[in-house]
Amino acid sequence: GDDTGAATDEEASAPVLRVAARAPKPVLPAPKTAELAVTATGGDGVEMRVVATPAGAAAVSGPWRPAAKALPIPADVRPLLEAGPIPGYVEVRDDSGGTARSTSMLLPPTPGDGTAEIVRSVSTSRPYVALVFDDGLDQAAVGRIIDILRKQKAGGTFCFNGVNVKLWTPALARKVQAAVADGVITMCSHGWGHRTGTTSSEPEATTDLANNATTDRMIGVSSVPFYRPPYGAYGSGLLSAAAATGYRYTVLWDVDTNDWRGPSASAIRQRAVGGARKGSIILMHTKPNSAAA
Repeated sequence: GDDTGAATDEEASAPVLRVAARAPKPVLPAPKTAELAVTATGGDGVEMRVVATPAGAAAVSGPWRPAAKALPIPADVRPLLEAGPIPGYVEVRDDSGGTARSTSMLLPPTPGDGTAEIVRSVSTSRPYVALVFDDGLDQAAVGRIIDILRKQKAGGTFCFNGVNVKLWTPALARKVQAAVADGVITMCSHGWGHRTGTTSSEPEATTDLANNATTDRMIGVSSVPFYRPPYGAYGSGLLSAAAATGYRYTVLWDVDTNDWRGPSASAIRQRAVGGARKGSIILMHTKPNSAAA
């Protein structure tokens, strides 16, 4: 009868609602559908749902479903994943009103629909351009560019070659993954190496793209749906391979800084700013002079 606030036997024995969820590892070709592996424990009538939390936008929730070991990405969320992976989590509830959520993870992107649309610029009335950085050979430059984009609250796209990423430190891979999760950068495939071109057959191009799955697995982020062919060179075989692998967009450019030739930072800056129009895609590389620019 003393009001000490102690739990009753019934309360003390009530099960605690818990949930853990894991996104599938990125693979190429990208699967048409994706499921999250879920482990949920707790009371009676446990239900779960996917919640997407895109950077700078309101969260989007899928419908509640009965607890299961696998939870598909719902139709409500899939449109958000057409431009790459975004953060999200799994939320659960039970009959007693208890709720819990998993730790955040990157939800896998939605693959293409059988085409690899060629994009050289974007039609927009807004004063935005896209900075796209290729290769990924210079690790210090990759890290510095990410730091600058984050500080300036800007964004960038990185098209990495697997032959370069395989040389990275684990710390840089984690830094890139965190930047994707925070909405600072978008991933893009540049193929395994500069080994494809206008005459590449579909099997040759498919092998090159599939080899670059090593990059996705090491960073832990899928490069779907953006692909930039080395040298900007493509033919029917390469476009077919890109579409079959899951890439929606073949990303080219309308402003070329030619930074790979070694110009000064001021020259790179002048070329980028001087050539930019609304919706321009500006070609740069992960090089020290470009980071300085």
